[in-house]
Amino acid sequence: MHRWLPLALLASAAAGCQREPRRLDSVPPELQGRVDAARAATGELKKALSGRLQQAMQAGGPAAGIDVCADEAAKLTAGVASARGVTLGRTSHRLRNPAASAPRPWLRAYLDEVSSRPAAEARPAVFDLGSSLGIAEVLPTQALCLACHGDPAKLSPEVSARLRARYPDDRAVGFAEGDVRGVVWVEIPK
Repeated sequence: MHRWLPLALLASAAAGCQREPRRLDSVPPELQGRVDAARAATGELKKALSGRLQQAMQAGGPAAGIDVCADEAAKLTAGVASARGVTLGRTSHRLRNPAASAPRPWLRAYLDEVSSRPAAEARPAVFDLGSSLGIAEVLPTQALCLACHGDPAKLSPEVSARLRARYPDDRAVGFAEGDVRGVVWVEIPK
């Protein structure tokens, strides 16, 4: 004779089989090398993207920086990710391009936590994702960022027009220097 379980009980049991991401208070020594490799990837991406943005903005002003973010940032990210053998991205609690930079599910609580405090107080985090690790580091809002991410009333008309054209649903404005602008994240196999 078959015994049938209520559907809600089966769903609950199935959900229990999936491993929830767990934030690590300390990194086990055997995983420290993987965390270091992930942090090297985030550092490389930050340096590459910042350098390219500064170059574009010096040549063509803040509006040229918007074009770099729209046209080149994903390629720079993919190049670093491929070279480092990781999955890498950027996200925020206030997105400019939700289709390209929506947060991974394991990042949502961390984003909520860090977005309400100054970037200087937000610490990187490491998550056990099962067969991989997730590493998150904040992106602080710097003075240079304010030309495109600052108070909307203070953005230049050219920047405002370019943002409307490129990102009609933009929510990535209203930041002040020192705010958490977003997060760079890495997923790396254990």
